[in-house]
Amino acid sequence: MQKRTRPRRLAPLLGLVLWLLVVACANLVPQNGWDQAAGPVVPHDSFPADCSLCHTGGNWQTIRADFTFDHGARTGVVLHGAHAQASCLLCHNDRGPVQQFAARGCAGCHADPHLTRLGANCQDCHEERSWYPREAILVHDRTRFPLVGAHAAAACFRCHPGAQVGNFAGAPVRCEQCHEADYQRTANPNHALASFPRDCEQCHLPVAWSSARFDHPASFPLAFGHAGRRCGECHTTPNAFAGLSTACASCHTDDYQATANPNHAAAGFGTDCTDCHNTLAWRGAGFAHPASFPLSNAHQQACTACHTGGVYTGLNPACASCHLQDYQTATDPPHASFGLSQQCEQCHTPTIWGDGNWNHRFPITSGNHSGLACFDCHTNPGNRQAFSCIDCHEHNQTSTNQDHQGVSGYTWTTAGCYQCHPDGRN
Repeated sequence: MQKRTRPRRLAPLLGLVLWLLVVACANLVPQNGWDQAAGPVVPHDSFPADCSLCHTGGNWQTIRADFTFDHGARTGVVLHGAHAQASCLLCHNDRGPVQQFAARGCAGCHADPHLTRLGANCQDCHEERSWYPREAILVHDRTRFPLVGAHAAAACFRCHPGAQVGNFAGAPVRCEQCHEADYQRTANPNHALASFPRDCEQCHLPVAWSSARFDHPASFPLAFGHAGRRCGECHTTPNAFAGLSTACASCHTDDYQATANPNHAAAGFGTDCTDCHNTLAWRGAGFAHPASFPLSNAHQQACTACHTGGVYTGLNPACASCHLQDYQTATDPPHASFGLSQQCEQCHTPTIWGDGNWNHRFPITSGNHSGLACFDCHTNPGNRQAFSCIDCHEHNQTSTNQDHQGVSGYTWTTAGCYQCHPDGRN
């Protein structure tokens, strides 16, 4: 009886040894097996028995380079975009029949990272070409925070901390919630010390953070030459932006003192620059000359052309005060020898000096008289006597023309000559 029981005691031990050898062989001896990194093995029960149709001879996980499979023709389901490039095992695996998951749409394969907050229709934002959302900027415009300028280029997670895991809820909408650090470190000017509001859009635009604009008070608009200046150019006291004088001299005293043409300080000009200057351009100043002497036409000269020696008050407005030399040197006619008035405006205008027009007592505007020079009649310099017709056109009773009998003695002031010669012609 003892000899029969010995083999029975060794049988379990022998089985255990054999099992350990099998396990060791499976784990220690290299095999031409399946790479677990590729996912679970799909049952091949319905596949063709010729493995070489899909696999290379070297191992199971490498598919032949020339392998093709018309998914639409073989299954009736056409794969588009990224789905056409996906590994077979992403859909066909041991989770169950692929039809079961396909019936659930996107959610059959793709877990909803948005936790249903954005709805169940993935195609509202995504497409099959790429998982990256399409028309994200346009979609964002339907929220309370449209993306404009630099905000449109910012990565989602910059405002949505949970964007990497699909959580877009609870994003801040107030400027300081994202830009508090920018507010605190800004030094030119120091926003915190100056107690600037944290509503950044009062000065900044979402297009660019720099080149901030500020709606300056209407009492001192920043227009033309005053526009585009940095705050510190006028507000020189660090972080002090209230109570600054709006008087021109508060900024332009140095310009006033340095101006030499004309010398503003020596001439006693006022320090209200707006009397002559504008903010469009500092040069090309204009001055409202007194109405008693308007600067029109040829009188539009530089100030120093008339105001010599830096004197700008009490200047004599009489023509001779500036044009006496012109009066003395005039030869046609010689104004001085003829004793003509020094009131130039009697003959001249400020348009052109050489177009003098004397209001002649004797009509010389038509006929043979027209175009005569002064010396044609006034042959004796200084002789400005009144003329009559017969002084030049003497007629008497012996004239061959009987019509002139009895005209002798008539002057041009009578009805004589001009009864027959109304326009001065022969």
